[in-house]
Amino acid sequence: MQPKISIIVPVYMVEQYLEKCIDSILLQTFTDFELILVNDGSPDNCRSICDSYAMKDQRIKVIHKENGGPSSARNAGIEIACGEYIGFVDSDDYIHERMYEILFDIASKNLSDIVVCDYYKVKNSETHEDGLNPGYTETKGFVNYTNLQVLNLLIDSNLGTFIVAWNKLYRSSLFNYLKYIEGRVYEDLFLAHKIIHKCTKITYTPFKLYYYLQREGSIVNSQYTVEKFDKLYAMKDRANFFRNIKEYQLYEEAIRQYTEVFFWNYYKAKQELPHIRDELNLLKKTMDESILLIMKNKLISWKQKIMILLFVINPSLHEFCKKASENN
Repeated sequence: MQPKISIIVPVYMVEQYLEKCIDSILLQTFTDFELILVNDGSPDNCRSICDSYAMKDQRIKVIHKENGGPSSARNAGIEIACGEYIGFVDSDDYIHERMYEILFDIASKNLSDIVVCDYYKVKNSETHEDGLNPGYTETKGFVNYTNLQVLNLLIDSNLGTFIVAWNKLYRSSLFNYLKYIEGRVYEDLFLAHKIIHKCTKITYTPFKLYYYLQREGSIVNSQYTVEKFDKLYAMKDRANFFRNIKEYQLYEEAIRQYTEVFFWNYYKAKQELPHIRDELNLLKKTMDESILLIMKNKLISWKQKIMILLFVINPSLHEFCKKASENN
């Protein structure tokens, strides 16, 4: 029988966190789900942990695959998912026991394409309040949005709540023609706007039902590497998407945000990373190809435009002027 929800958990190098994650899912008050554990070639004890749980609970499916990163693991889970809805949980995180009960209830009553809850940021030894305080009821505790309303929320404040994959319940048909881009970090930033655009209704509940573990070894908290250029590529991709769907106000704001973070990342990499010339040249091309539209953008000041144009013409001269301005 087809389950209502497919819960996909990409697994890699998390043996000390994995059991807590899986237990929090199996203890859900909502029980009509399948749990898909995707062992992404983890070299630690994750494989045996996944297999052991699968032997205990027939709702669990396990995929063992070569390492391909979080996007590859999510896509592998999506390929075999049977549920009417899909949820994602990162394997070092855990969830409130009523999370999927509440998200599915909201989705069913509101005919939502996506339901979004809020989340706690937690540390290993940290305690936290119950995310349902002061209490969930069927008649309050959620807001419905159109796709364009959420895209405006996302671009106005870059709300991580609407960007990350794991605090949501998605109608599974949203993934019929969309997949996570493999080989990239910031994979959620590449896809969030495209999924949201496909929706008719997105419902948000402010209750904190997901516990997002802050740990030093995660990508977000790691040292600066060239892979962090992916954030810029994702932001540029988002801007281009808005232009392609003719949402020009969103495009102008998206490209403004892109230019604001571009130079910090460019000079951070140039200063700290060796043998980076080719990667910097590729990154620069993303600025070069948008220069005419940047010059027309009403949200970017003329002073910023002159500096951006100077960078496109001669990065060394731009760096000289930038340092001179900072020293004055």
